[in-house]
Amino acid sequence: MAGQAHGGRKHRRRDFHIVLGLLLLSLIAINLPVEAQREIGSALRGSVLRPFIEVQLIVARTRARARDYLTVRAQLDSALTFVASAATLAEENRQIRDLLDLYERSPSRLVAASVIRSGTSGSSSVFRLNAGAADGIRSFDAVVTARGLLGQVQEVGPGSSMGYDWSHPDFRVSAMIVTADGQAHGLVEAERGIFREQDRLVLRGTAYLSNLEPGAEVLTSGRGGAFPRGILIGWVREVAGVSAGWDISYYVDPAVYPGAATYAMVHIGMPEDTLQAAADSAASLTVADGSR
Repeated sequence: MAGQAHGGRKHRRRDFHIVLGLLLLSLIAINLPVEAQREIGSALRGSVLRPFIEVQLIVARTRARARDYLTVRAQLDSALTFVASAATLAEENRQIRDLLDLYERSPSRLVAASVIRSGTSGSSSVFRLNAGAADGIRSFDAVVTARGLLGQVQEVGPGSSMGYDWSHPDFRVSAMIVTADGQAHGLVEAERGIFREQDRLVLRGTAYLSNLEPGAEVLTSGRGGAFPRGILIGWVREVAGVSAGWDISYYVDPAVYPGAATYAMVHIGMPEDTLQAAADSAASLTVADGSR
């Protein structure tokens, strides 16, 4: 213990002498002429302080490069964001123009709406529309884009509604395919893949002798009353399977990919005045035929 105390005092004495020497050298250097101070400073920078100065320069250059990298990265991110926004805006504008053209061509009454995805787990096949009962939308109305059938409304609120697209396991639609020999009919439903990107449509219940060529249009038949007749569902791709020689199934390439739909139209039927005019016309024809 005595030896450790003696060693500690010895070290403290040495440190005191070093500090005292440095203070004396500082006082002497302060009082030297300017030229002598410059020469001493240059000599110290070239010898004792040289490693420290080089390390400081390296650190300064590294910081400058890091700032340059961050600046370039920020500029690149801004450019990519602008390009992505421009592409998204162009796609949205295209969808809006197509929907306007569909609205002008369709004899049914259509209501425009934005397709909103929640992005939460388990809701990949579900979407929300910013239009509801106040706009005339009802449950089971068909939801379409300019390319074809997207899905169907399920729940309706005053100002919004909820529906699911064709990839939902409960989706079903009666379909028809126009062939050279007439028409083939069947039921289109979704078949889930291992990943959601592998979901596809299958046309089931088609007559065994109906030979559908790849590329044939699959349209809604209007049976059941849920979907209007003539909406494009997709195109026949290839045979999916044969059921004991009674019927045959086909894979169908969808006309609308759910993730690409930003805007849509909801079929809410014919306008009331059009329906009334059609009914009056049919009644007048019936009366005329009876009078004959």
